[in-house]
Parts: sequence; structure tokens; C-alpha cells
Amino acid sequence: MLIGIGLRKAGVLTDELASRINGLLFKVLFPANIFNSVYKSDVSSIFKSPIAPYAFCGTLAMVFFMTRIAKKLSPDAGTQGAIVHAGFRANVMLFALPIAQGIFGSEVTEVLVILTVVMMVNNFSAVPIMEHYSRKLRVQRGEEIGGSKTDYKELFIHLFKTPILDAVVIGFIWSLLRIPMPALGNTVINGLAGCVIPLAFMAMGAKLDFAKLKANSRIAFIVVLIKLVIAPAVFIILPIAAGWSERSIVALITAFGSPSAIVSYTMCENYDCNGELAAEIVTISSALALFTLFLWIFCFKQLGIIS
Repeated sequence: MLIGIGLRKAGVLTDELASRINGLLFKVLFPANIFNSVYKSDVSSIFKSPIAPYAFCGTLAMVFFMTRIAKKLSPDAGTQGAIVHAGFRANVMLFALPIAQGIFGSEVTEVLVILTVVMMVNNFSAVPIMEHYSRKLRVQRGEEIGGSKTDYKELFIHLFKTPILDAVVIGFIWSLLRIPMPALGNTVINGLAGCVIPLAFMAMGAKLDFAKLKANSRIAFIVVLIKLVIAPAVFIILPIAAGWSERSIVALITAFGSPSAIVSYTMCENYDCNGELAAEIVTISSALALFTLFLWIFCFKQLGIIS
């Protein structure tokens, strides 16, 4: 991100180029990254795990809660879209999986099941949410006639024209059918997926305006507080009381306590919502999650919940 800021100041990474990079991320690189994560997972185990429905319902509850919070924080549809998307969508594979592997080694099947469920709900719900707020924004601006209600037929058509969602569906089918991936295809997909994090952070750094951070700081910090502290605290109560396995508890802490996904900024930019606010939420949550996730794991270890 600092490289992106430096390149912008040097005139190398302009606003136009950063926007084009965001388009490349949205249409090609993020779909490759998501497909890479999904097709390598054992998605058939989702239907066997009793913990999967809890992760599914918890993620939907988070979406519903953030829509209520967004209305209270701002009347602007574009800002609401950024609050909801950056508020519920987490960087589960980037943060949660490495933490779980660091604690339990390679035996993280339960963790992968929970993270796959959360990731799929995130990806399936993200597109209709952004379509909804994008249309509300156009209505507010007078660019589209009609109420703020979503045309679900039109939404369904747009839904399956979205590269990110297509990647989830294809990856899911690929995994279920256990289709072998040729070595060349695996190399290409891994290469494209590996471009996502550095390019996304650099583009975000180039578009990040620190002068406007103060204007959005109140909303950004409220969303980050919900994401890193309140959500994991709420969603971990039942699993602890029910005596679920420590792997499931770690997966849920990291899934609901991970920072906002980098794709939140990219999607908000592409749907004409408040990309600056989304970038600030991603930036602040990514920095603070290094401490909050450590504290969550440390406290549960001290309490004997995690060995």
C-alpha cells in the first residue's frame, strides 16, 4: 500500500491507471483467486458438517445487521453500500487460514469447511448487495426513474454475469466433480491468483486520500469496531457453550474477526459506491487485526479453550 502511495506521488501510478488496475482485478484476477481457493477445497464436506449451517446463518446475520447499521450511519446509498460490503465481507482465506495452520498444522479440515462456507456466502451475497445499493444511488442522483426497490429479475441476470460469482460456481462444480487440473492450468491459475494481493494493495494505496480520512473516520472506526471486536465476541458464545472443537472455535474467531476483504474496495469502486470509505475500512481493519486476532487467540489459550 505504501508502494502505491509512493508511486502515486511520483506520478507513475495515476488515478486513471489505478482505476484500470481495479477493473483488471475485478474482471480477471479476483475471479482467478477465488476459483483457486474454491476448487482446491473439499466442498462436499460442507454438507456433512453440523458447524457449516451455523457459519452460514452467522454470515447472513452479519449482512442483515450491517444493512441496519448502514441506514443509521449515513443517508447516502453509496456510503451505505461501502459500510455493508466492507462491514460483512472478510479476508478469510488471507488471514484466517494461515492462523489456523500456524496453530494446528495441516490438520485443518474443519477450519476449511467453515471458511469455505463463509467465503461462499460472502461471494454470493456481495453482488446482489452492490447491485441494490448501486441502483439506490442512481435513483438518489436522478439518473434512474423509480423507487429504491430492487428489480430481482434484472438482479438475477446481472448476478450470473459477474466474473467473481461465476468463479465461485465453476470452482464449486469443479471441486464436487473432482475434475483434475492439468499442471499447466494449475500454474496459470496460481500465477494469476498470486497477483491479487500486491496489485490490490498498491491500487488501493494510490487511490487512498489521507486528507479525507478524517471526514470518514467516525464511520470507518465504528465499522472496524463491529468487525474486529463485536462480531467475533457475539458469534463465539454459542460454540464455546456447546463445547465445539477448538479448531471450529479458531475458525469462527478468525472468520468473523478478520479484517475487511480487499475486494470490498474494488467492488465499491466498480459499483460507484464510496470506494474511499471502503479503502479506509480495509486499511484500518487490516492494521488493527494484527493485534485483535492475536489478543483473541492469546485469551482463549490462557482460558484453556484452545490448547
